[in-house]
Formats: sequence, structure tokens, C-alpha cells
Amino acid sequence: MTSLLNRLSLAMALVLVAAGLLLAFALQDFPRRLVEDYVVSRLKNDADLLYVHVLDANDPGTAAEGSAGTAYQIPLSGHYFMIRKGDGPWLRSRSLWDEELALPPPDASGEAVFRLDGPARQKLLVYAKHFPSADGGIMVVVTQHISLLDDAIASFGQRMLAGLGIALLLLLILQRRLLLHGLAPLQDAAAACRRIERGEAAGLDRQAPREVQPMLDALNRLAQHHAQRLGRIRHTVGNLSHALKTPLAVLQHHADELQRQGAETSARAIQAQVDTMRDTIERELRRARLAGGGPTREGFDARSQLQALTLALRQLHAERALDIVLDIPERHYPLDREDMLELFGNLLDNACKWAGSRVVLRLAGEAEAPDALACTIEDDGPGVPPDMIHSLGTAGLRSDERRPGHGIGLVIVGDIVAQYGGTIGYAPSPSLGGLRVSLHLPL
Repeated sequence: MTSLLNRLSLAMALVLVAAGLLLAFALQDFPRRLVEDYVVSRLKNDADLLYVHVLDANDPGTAAEGSAGTAYQIPLSGHYFMIRKGDGPWLRSRSLWDEELALPPPDASGEAVFRLDGPARQKLLVYAKHFPSADGGIMVVVTQHISLLDDAIASFGQRMLAGLGIALLLLLILQRRLLLHGLAPLQDAAAACRRIERGEAAGLDRQAPREVQPMLDALNRLAQHHAQRLGRIRHTVGNLSHALKTPLAVLQHHADELQRQGAETSARAIQAQVDTMRDTIERELRRARLAGGGPTREGFDARSQLQALTLALRQLHAERALDIVLDIPERHYPLDREDMLELFGNLLDNACKWAGSRVVLRLAGEAEAPDALACTIEDDGPGVPPDMIHSLGTAGLRSDERRPGHGIGLVIVGDIVAQYGGTIGYAPSPSLGGLRVSLHLPL
């Protein structure tokens, strides 16, 4: 179990259940003991009263009947007594009628309290005590029927257990809500990290518990430091690019002069190096712009923006009358608009350069790829030789030197895809026969 919320919930639930079980056990035992102690105290008083009256009485039976209350005279009332002096016969209360009590062997050492099955299926609580006397002692046994008390205690216990169960359930729900509220700052911190990853503002204003607040403060400082550092990097790269423009212009001028003077070999060598440096500068500038790795708050509206891009490409390749087919759902992606236009612009432009007459772009809908931008771009061109298809996107690679361009477009595409943690694949198109590009960018 890796969830901190679930672990804390389980631990607290076990504590609550353990406390509830202890309380339930106490509720089962305590009321019974309380009632039994009260009944025994009354039985002790009755036993003492009977002992006093029969101790020196000439007729112990009559004395006992006279001293006992009316409850001991009603047949099968549940209030019974039995008295024996020395080794003599047992004197029984009139309420016993003709019934016998199955008493355990007498204990001459003192008193005893126990339960006993009485007549008419009664449950009796028995108090027995051996009192001293000159003729061998007096054994007094008094009882009270407690079946109704047991039923009342059982009913009380059931109601208390039901109430305890409801209370435990409410406490579990409450502690779960408290845990969710207490851990909410951690969820905000995780969301802020995802915003930093996407290049969005990631400030945290929530007031968290003092154990969590230092982490949120550190995250805020990290977001500020990240933004400042990224700005410095972009500014430095921009300055470097600007500084290199003048030397490149001078080299370009020398190459042009050499070409006019007829030194074709030297001019081509210088021109190749100038082109390489320009491509490198352009590529690194794009890398710097992508250093934030993610979307701005503007986002990418796939259908409208790709339709506008396709219109521009149709005008660019107007002499070839290309059929550019778009299958794009209406969907907004939390991705940087400029990055996506550059990515799709390079891919579509590459497809248009090689296509015979048709280019097809299909973008997966939300049901097919809910957490990603997934698409395919196919053309009906000649395709790419099998020995080169796995090298597409490599810096400096051009499959045909006769085509315009420097071969950097797919390299830039690869940089953008890598920056977003996505994947791109090149393969022959099964439907059009040209090249098929499969793109997947996680959101």
C-alpha cells in the first residue's frame, strides 16, 4: 500500500475499531455487574435479617416466614430462601412451593454468589452465607429471579452496540475528511510541480500546517528560481546569437567575393561552414525557447490552428495543387501553441515537399487518447529507402540533396518531441505508399 492517505486512514480506522471493541466489551460487562451488585446487596440484607430472626428462635421456620417479606410467600415468585441450622433439615420459603433448588455442596468457609437454574425455567442469582452459631452454624441461602433484568441488560447492550457502530462509522468518515483536508496542500504541491513542468505559473498561496508549509515555501522559491534561470538562459542565448550575426555576415561576404573572383572551391567550403553555423544557431535558439518544456496558458486549439497552417502550406505549394486532408476533432490541448505550430509545420511541410498529390493528417480524439496528443501524417510520395528510414531526424541527414532545405526540419521536430517526453516514429504508409509519421505527446 503506497498511498499515504490510505495508510493513515487504515491506521486510524484500526485504532477506532480497537477502541470501539474495548468499549463494546465494557458495555456488555459493566451494566451486568452493576445490576448484580445491587441485587446481591439486597440479598445480603435479607440474609442478615433471616439470620437474626432464626438465631435464637424456638420455631425457626415460623420466625423466618414472619421476618421475610411478602415476595418470599408468593408461589414461584423468584424470591426464595433456604435455611439450615447445623445438620438439621432445610427450612424453605413458602414461595418455593414444592420445588427444590439444586444447591452446590455447602461451603462452610464463608459466603458465595452464583447463578442457578430455578423452578419454571427461572434464572436465579443466589447469595449463600454461613453464619456462626452455638449449634454448628446457620446456612442461609436467598435468591432473586433475574431473567427480566438479563433481558433488559441485553436489550440495552444491543442498543448501545448499534449506537456505537453508527458513531464509529461517523468517526471514520470524519477522520477521512480530516485527512483529505490535511493532505490537500501536498496535492497542491504536486499540481504546482506539474505546472512548472508545463511552464505555467506555479505559485502556492494556500496556508498549510506548519509541518507542510516549509515544503510549499521551498517549492515557491524553486518556481521563482526556475523562471529566473530560464529567463537568463534565453537572454544569454539570444545575445550570443546576435553577437554571431556580424561575423557570419562577414564570412558570407568573403564567400560571395571568392565566388565572384572564380575561386569556386574556396567559396563553397566557406559557404558550407556558414550554412552549418546558421543552422546550429537556429537550432539552439529553438532549444532555448523550448527549455521551459511545456505549454503556456494560451494552449493549442488543434482544429482551428492546423486549418490555418494548412491554408498557408497550400499557398506555399500552390503550383502543385496538393490535396491536404485533415481529420481533426474539436479539442484544446494544454500545449504551447508556437511549439505545436512549429512541430506540425515542419512535418506537414516535409510531407508536402515529397507528396505526389495527397497528404493526410489524422488526430486522435479524446476517447482514443484522453491523456495525449496522438496523430499520423501520411503522404503519397516515393517514401524513404529502408536503410535510411531509421535515421530520419538525424542532424545533417538529407535523403535527397536535390530537394530544397537543409535537413534541419525533422531535427527540430525531434527536439520538440523529446522536450515534451513524447515519441515519434517513421514507417512506410500502408494506405498511400509514401512516408507515415506517427506522433505521441503525453499531456
